[in-house]
Amino acid sequence: MKFFYTLRSSFFCLLFICALSGCGGEKLVCLDKDDVRIAGFYSDYLVLSGITPHDGGEGLAQLNSTDIDELLLRHALTRESLARKREVYMRNPELWRSVLELVRLNIRKKTGAEQ
Repeated sequence: MKFFYTLRSSFFCLLFICALSGCGGEKLVCLDKDDVRIAGFYSDYLVLSGITPHDGGEGLAQLNSTDIDELLLRHALTRESLARKREVYMRNPELWRSVLELVRLNIRKKTGAEQ
């Protein structure tokens, strides 16, 4: 009987430890197709504005409404879809962080910058 009690207690302790170990892990955030398009749009916007990974934003160009509309069209986005996703990102900062990581990767690819 004592063996069964020890075995059962060990099982529950192991189960509890496994449950706790999952709490501290980094959550995987999956980007949907709209997130990927927004990352592409934002990457192009920043590159056209003159930002590169090395200059820190010195000497940025102002894009006009026509330039922005062309970028939206190129990435199959609308101003309304951007506004909707902005609300989603405000509620989910981890998702926004993942989008920004993709933006950074896109800019590095477009400018040929080393990581």
